[in-house]
Amino acid sequence: MTPSKEGADARVLATALRTWATVSHHPTHQPIETARIQIRQPPNWEFAGTIPINHTQHQRLLGLLREDLAEHHPAHSTPERSADVINGLITELAVAGKTRLTTADLAAAAPRIGRSRTWIAEHINHLVDSGRLIETRRPDTFRIA
Repeated sequence: MTPSKEGADARVLATALRTWATVSHHPTHQPIETARIQIRQPPNWEFAGTIPINHTQHQRLLGLLREDLAEHHPAHSTPERSADVINGLITELAVAGKTRLTTADLAAAAPRIGRSRTWIAEHINHLVDSGRLIETRRPDTFRIA
């Protein structure tokens, strides 16, 4: 039985965390155990190991997680970041071989980017004006330039 790709990623992450957790910047060079990271492996998420981390590492890890979550949380989405998400969706559709898209294709991203459908409609107008999308004869249907 070969492990899944997801399982391989979990093992790589576990190894990286284990390596990171063994590095201590404490003046005595003795790791001070204040927390443990439990590593679980897909597909059943069975226990795979525990990594002890010190207070500094714990705070750094929480900071990285908070920053990552805040960056992808819709409430913190700026118009520029939202526009990047829309452009990414258009690129994904083009790579998948689609030559046309509808307003509904992009409006589905509204909850993900934290913007209203009205904002998305305005942004579509901007994309048409900039030449990224071309209007077709069908309402709410655009050709990807």
